[in-house]
Amino acid sequence: MNIDNKLLGVGLGALLVGGGAVAAYHAATSQPSAPVTAAAATAQPQTPAATPTMQPTAADSASDAVHGQAANNATNAAADYAPITNVHQVSSKATKYATVLDVTPVNDKIAQTTPRQECKDVVVTEKAPTKDPHNITGSAIGAVVGGLVGHQVGGGKGRDLATVAGAVGGGIAGNRIQNRRHENATVQRTDHQCTTVNDTSYTNKLIGYDVTYRNPDGSVGKQRMSKRPGSRIAVGTGTQTVGYDVTYRYEGKDKVVRLDQKPSTDRFPVVDGRVVTRL
Repeated sequence: MNIDNKLLGVGLGALLVGGGAVAAYHAATSQPSAPVTAAAATAQPQTPAATPTMQPTAADSASDAVHGQAANNATNAAADYAPITNVHQVSSKATKYATVLDVTPVNDKIAQTTPRQECKDVVVTEKAPTKDPHNITGSAIGAVVGGLVGHQVGGGKGRDLATVAGAVGGGIAGNRIQNRRHENATVQRTDHQCTTVNDTSYTNKLIGYDVTYRNPDGSVGKQRMSKRPGSRIAVGTGTQTVGYDVTYRYEGKDKVVRLDQKPSTDRFPVVDGRVVTRL
């Protein structure tokens, strides 16, 4: 009967201490009397058993050791880093483009001259032609008339002198009279005259395009182009960053990796023996 009470007490203790109490139970059943103490034998069955103090069993200690080692390994893994020793910016020359905002065609008036002939009839007044350019007829007639007039004067030798003088004077006078008539004599004729006239006409000709564009820095520019542009135009060349060559040290060796962006830390974490460069 004492054995049954003892077993009951061990069973209650086994519910509290778990797997460790079960091991004690098996030990008690295999050795029924030797492990029993006097205090346990005299215990009253009506009095509830005192709650035993939970002591770590060998299994618990082994489990804690395993979990502690895993925690240490995780801590060591998390604390493993590859320090960054150098960051080199990689740049290259590239064409800079501006966004086209507006395109306005530019026209200019071009003058075109076309020559043509313009003709008309013109009445021309000119000096009449003469058949006696030296006025011989007028001189002869004047000499005859003057001689006749001089012959009427005086008598004898005086008459002869007067006749000669009248003939000379009449000849000179006749020459002058005929010459005056020649100078005043005119004739008219119709002349068909033509002149060159230039006709000027104007046409609109496309000479280019005024292009308004926005530069990469946000400023707005304008220029005239000979051809209509597309959605963007080249505005020169500039230096463009294409990446960053990052040097890091791991396991005593330097390695380089090309990143699109500059790293924001001074080291890379190492997970399962691999360096994580993409943060």
